[in-house]
Parts: sequence; C-alpha cells; structure tokens
Amino acid sequence: MRIDFIHNSGMPKLAWSAKVEPQKQTISATIGDWVEILNNGFLEGVADDNFSSSSFDRTACIFGSGAIIRGEEITFVSSAATTDYLYWTVIDDGRVVHISNSLPLLLACLNDQLDKHCLNYSEINNSIALGINNYRKSIPTNKGAVNRLMYRNLRVSAEGIAEIDKPLAPRFASFAEYFNYLSSSYERLAKNARDINRKRPMAIFSTQSRGYDSSAINAIAKDHDIDLVFTVSKGKARGLLATQDQNLEVNDDGTQICEKFGLPCMQIERRALENDSEHEALFYAAIDDNGDFNLQQIGTHVTQPTILLTGSLGEIWYTASYSADKPGTINGDLVRGDLGTHGLTEVRLEAGYIQLPLSYVGATSREDILRITESLEMNPWRLGTDYDRPIPRRIAENAGLGREMFGQVKMASVLEYPAPRLPLNLALRSAYFDFLVENRLISRWQIFMFILVRKWNTVIGTTSPKYYRWNYYLQRVISRIARRPFAFPLLWQHLNGSIFCFCVNQRVLELRQRLNLQ
Repeated sequence: MRIDFIHNSGMPKLAWSAKVEPQKQTISATIGDWVEILNNGFLEGVADDNFSSSSFDRTACIFGSGAIIRGEEITFVSSAATTDYLYWTVIDDGRVVHISNSLPLLLACLNDQLDKHCLNYSEINNSIALGINNYRKSIPTNKGAVNRLMYRNLRVSAEGIAEIDKPLAPRFASFAEYFNYLSSSYERLAKNARDINRKRPMAIFSTQSRGYDSSAINAIAKDHDIDLVFTVSKGKARGLLATQDQNLEVNDDGTQICEKFGLPCMQIERRALENDSEHEALFYAAIDDNGDFNLQQIGTHVTQPTILLTGSLGEIWYTASYSADKPGTINGDLVRGDLGTHGLTEVRLEAGYIQLPLSYVGATSREDILRITESLEMNPWRLGTDYDRPIPRRIAENAGLGREMFGQVKMASVLEYPAPRLPLNLALRSAYFDFLVENRLISRWQIFMFILVRKWNTVIGTTSPKYYRWNYYLQRVISRIARRPFAFPLLWQHLNGSIFCFCVNQRVLELRQRLNLQ
C-alpha cells in the first residue's frame, strides 16, 4: 500500500484522519502538526518498543494511536487504555474506509453529524465501562452510524476489514514479576518518548494526589525524568456534586509527595472551568457524563508533544472485598467502575498530549494481579481498611514514601455537575437551549424548569450521609409500605446524552470550517 500525507494547519495537533481504498492500495492521511510520520505509517503515541522499529502494532503496550503498513495491508492501532478510541466506517459500497482518532473529525470528513433525535448516546458512552468485549460499538449518525473501536486494532486490506487482538500481557506469579514488568515497560515507554529519531521528542508530565495510584505511578516514573507534575490542592468533598462542595473541599495536595520524590510540582485549580469555560465543549464532545474538567489547566502548559501520566484504572489494585459485589470484573476485559479520565480525548488532541494511564500496563492479567494482592507476601503492606491497596502501597513505600503520606482516605478531584448537564459557558448554554428546543427535546417554557429539575436530581443523586440521610430513610419507609424496593427517580434522564450530541456537532461544524471542507 502507498500512503500520501496531507498537512492541514486547521487540524488539532495530534488528530488524524485516513481514507483507505483497499482495492487501489492507496491511503490518504490528513494529520495534525505533531503527528509523527514514519517510513511505513504514522503515530501520535508512545509504545514500549524502539521508536525507529515502528512495531507498535505488535505490542500490548501502546498509548495514543497510529497506523502501520505491512505489504498490502494497513493496521490502525488503538490505545491499550480504554480512555481513547478509533472511529471508522465504510462508504461507497465497501470501496472506501474512513477512520480517525476523533469522532468529530471523522464526522466532519464525512459531512455527517450525530443524530439529534437519538436518546441513547449516554447509554452508548457509559457502555465503555463494561469493558472491551461488551461496550456498544455503533454510534448513530444522521447518515446511519459509525463505529467506535476500543483497545483492539483494525486491519484493512483488499481481503476485508478485521479487528485484531493485541498480544496478551504476560502472567504474573509474584509481586516482583508484576513490578518488574511495570517498571521495565515504563522505562521503554519513556525511552521511546524521548527518542532523538522523533521529529519532536516528547515531554513527560504527570499528576499527583494523596491517593494510591498517582503515588505508585510516580514512584516508578520518577527515575526517568518527569518534566512537570500537576496537583490539585483541593479535592472533591465525598458524596457531593461540584455545585455543593465549594466550601467543603478536602486536602488532596500532592506537593509534599512530589518533594519527597524530587519532582517539579505545580498546583492547578480544580474549578478552573468555572472561570474559564472556553474549551468546555471539547470535554462534552468526548463523553456526556464528564468529570475531567479538574485537569483543564494542564493543556495550557503543553508546548511540545507530551505524555500525561494518570492513575486511571487504579481499581485494578483493590483487594477482593472491593469486587465481591461486582461480578464479571476480575478478568482481562478492562471493566471499569467509572469513566474518570475518559473525557479527555478531544481536549488532549487539541492541546497535544497523550494520556498514559500506567495502571493499564499488564492489566489484562487482572486475575493474577488480584491473586498477588491477596497473597501472604503482601501482608506487610496491608492496612485492613476499606481503602486498602497493597500493591501500590508497596511500590510507593519502597520508593521512600512514609506510610502516613498517602492512601489514608479515598479522595477524588473530579467535577461532577447535576443532571441533566448544562454548559457553564453562557454562549454555549444559550446555543444548547436553542438546540433542545429546535429539535423538540424540550419546549421553550421548559428551559425555566431546568433549575428545579437539577435541584431535585442533586438531592436524589447525593450520597453524602450529611445530605442524604432523610432521603435514604424516606425511601426505606416507602419500600416497607410498598413491600418492594423503591427509589426516587431522576428527572429528565432522556436529556443525558443530548449535551454530547450537541457538542460533537458543534465541533464538527468548527472543524469543517477550520479544515475548509465543503
């Protein structure tokens, strides 16, 4: 196959879109300025191989995305994390395959949009948490549908199109085997990122809280030159939404841990979106139930292609008690408890960074990881509390962190707003209201009901004992009287995915204008 590259200054820095005509053996790829061009493909990512070998289609340890041509076929490679995806479709009676690492970009190239009357987008997005074998792949559009591909690769040739499994992670019999795999894999990832054969060698950023995941990840990564670590000084008050916890935020400042590791640290503002909502639509164009606004300010510090280390999938290090009531999670499917850090795709492509959640390295061997967690050898690093993760504790303590410095209380810094979601940006909110009314999702007079609906949903959705007690006991009383389980319903749930549809379509129009697509 032959590939022709087109540079377009309007492209997001790390975005790409490819048009493949298998019978003609031709590929046309439009790429952002920071996408690396290879002899046999392209890459906006990092892998645990030699950069010059261009073999990232043959590893289970790849973050970002790209494509490799081998003979008469091309393999499009997705991230090993469930936080980023490929989007693709076939047109012209199967003669042309369009594929991209951005949903809005693919739709812009197809002159298509999401279906304004589809009420299932939230369900489709939430299915990502079901893992790589059970998520919903088809995304309805005005012209039909496009496909989301998570974790697996896509091979295109004249013979057809096929999803290709990544190689399996090795089996782990002990902590030493697992830790050595994590640390050696990260060493190769960092070396790949810094490789002088890259047109633009990469910076490495990380995040640090007072929890387990970032502490263990930075304990591994600190010996390979992290350029900057971001910490949010005030974390989320447990059980409360962002509209409730302004004066109740907890201390989640990781500065002291960074100092112990000798890492440069910068505080960012968790609530920055509330003062600077210019890029709010990019978050909602990734998933509708997005809480990753807490990381918004990171993008302003990206001046070259960059890796961002995050602690996504940290639940893989929990003890068996965490999964006791969660059947179907202890396997290689990469099932998630929530979609934290899954809302960064459009933001990161625009800013120019690649999310690397190190917890995903070796994660398909989850049964082994749990077996190690529960093994006798981990007893010295076991706290016996509800918030207990012996593996990351051992990693961080062996790197010099004191036991009391991290992992004492479960915390988070995400920004969760009431449902149905509304943009904070006033111009975006006004356009969203017009979108809802024009497409008969609500009537004009119902706009004024949003404040009451969201207040009700805030009360029903709050899990903090301080605010939730009356609701909890009232539902129990009703359940006893009715002799069946009872829960107050959330209102206007049919609108949950509408903000995703609206913001994706807004991004489509923006990209068509930026790319001068007719």
